[in-house]
Amino acid sequence: MKGQNVFIKILKYFLITILSLVFLVYMALNLFVKSKEVKVDKSKLINDITISLSDEQIKIACLALYNHVNPEFHNYFFLINDAFSTRNNIALITANIYIGKYYDIRTLGNSSIEYQIIDLATKRYVMKNIDYRLCYNYVFSNTYFGNQKYGLQNASEFYYSKNYKELTTKEFISLCLLISNPYMYNFLEEENKIRCEEKVNEIYLRTKSISCS
Repeated sequence: MKGQNVFIKILKYFLITILSLVFLVYMALNLFVKSKEVKVDKSKLINDITISLSDEQIKIACLALYNHVNPEFHNYFFLINDAFSTRNNIALITANIYIGKYYDIRTLGNSSIEYQIIDLATKRYVMKNIDYRLCYNYVFSNTYFGNQKYGLQNASEFYYSKNYKELTTKEFISLCLLISNPYMYNFLEEENKIRCEEKVNEIYLRTKSISCS
């Protein structure tokens, strides 16, 4: 019995030590990532915005890009969720575009570990300090839509000869898909037309659940 009590005490101390070490490593990792963040200037984001998506369009964009209809940011406790959750990837794209425009760290290479850490750290900063609506407007104002077109307004005029506010739901979905893959979903290419039409129709049917026409 005495030996069993000693074993339990040792096991308890061992577990406490392990948990303490894990907590310290996690805190150190958080502090390290925070030290790498780029503090995004909100006024620069606003100055670079050329469009204003409606709440309905933002939900549709969220569905088309990330397969869910809740575009708001989710602050996770663990870095692993921040790194891989598609719920917050609009923050990652915002960070990526902003860094590319205003910070000379591209020499690191997009695939380098240091660049990835800066990207993740800035994404977390965006999630905690920038409204998700602003991020959607920023991304849709600046991102690539294929065929050398940047920004939703330019893309809307090029692909559909109309203002982005006049796009039908299906037309808007087709442009959202171009953000995810401007080559695979380039519906102007004959070999892509059937694939694009099927994907647009699939997403369009799902928009019914968010009261979209």
